[in-house]
Amino acid sequence: MPPRQSHPPLQTTIDLGDRTAPLTARINRRARRLIVTVDAAAGRVFVTAPSKRALPEALDFAKTRARWISAQLSEHRRAKPFAAGTVFPFRGAPVKIVNQGAPRAAVRLSEGALIAGGDPLHVNRRVTDWLKAEARKTLTERADHYCQKLGRKRGPITIRDTRSRWGSCARDGALSFSWRLIFAPPDILDYVAAHECAHLVHLNHSPAYWRIVKSLGVDARTARDWFEEHGQGLYAYGGAKA
Repeated sequence: MPPRQSHPPLQTTIDLGDRTAPLTARINRRARRLIVTVDAAAGRVFVTAPSKRALPEALDFAKTRARWISAQLSEHRRAKPFAAGTVFPFRGAPVKIVNQGAPRAAVRLSEGALIAGGDPLHVNRRVTDWLKAEARKTLTERADHYCQKLGRKRGPITIRDTRSRWGSCARDGALSFSWRLIFAPPDILDYVAAHECAHLVHLNHSPAYWRIVKSLGVDARTARDWFEEHGQGLYAYGGAKA
């Protein structure tokens, strides 16, 4: 599910006081407001405008967010491995990791805490494995739900860790999703599942395809806005080698 754009992006830089950063101004006619996002891993800044006419305003808006942008670049330079005390979003709600229990005890969720026992050095791997399993379970259930509504059969589901897109559908019906969708609120994850299942009917982004997406009861605009604002930040979690 790559972002939709309707005009070549404008490349420039933004002055952050103690440094500059590459700034890409892009147009998305579905955008309802000006949105600034930061790809900390690449050290890049993006501002999205709803029209070409709004590009100057978008560039000015990005400048007003210089302090926030600088903080985001500084914060996200540091990976956020899963460890005791780490707080991260699980299905959109904050969860805190508690390193407690035997090494072979199953990782479990309990009243806003994720309990992972054993050696603290293994917590990052154990939590990552648990989250990937939860992502597979949840995305499989939601994909099956939308396939049933569409009367279509899907291919196998693959859970990956990709940066180019949150989900994809191959010609043979195989579906692929980012495990990091498990961080997102349920309605956002649902949108990605529905988006990819709709490709089982139309393997394109034609008006007919978007009518199928709409019929599934998901909100494409809200999801795109959410990913514009929060998507890049999800890549920092579990940053240490698991």
